[in-house]
Amino acid sequence: MTSRRDLLAALFALAATPALARTLDGLDPAAVRRIGEAWRKQHPTASIRELTKRLFPTGRGPDALPALRAQAAADFRKGAVFSYRGWRLSDTEGAMFALLSLEG
Repeated sequence: MTSRRDLLAALFALAATPALARTLDGLDPAAVRRIGEAWRKQHPTASIRELTKRLFPTGRGPDALPALRAQAAADFRKGAVFSYRGWRLSDTEGAMFALLSLEG
């Protein structure tokens, strides 16, 4: 079973390079879709363009991963969380699931 930490580490890596989504073992595409859809229900106007701009203001380069981790930590500090089936994710993590689910 994939732990939350492993799943989120894979998610951060995928966010930087979505083409890897098909090659990572242990990342369930159906789970990514379900979590992404649940986040999008709370943010119905979110689009690929909006999410990409929010999550990657300077592009999907090597600097994106530390910036995403910092955004997620800041979300938790200010209480910006997304709950899904007992998991408490930062809003940034929820947005990444949404982006990945939209990018398919």
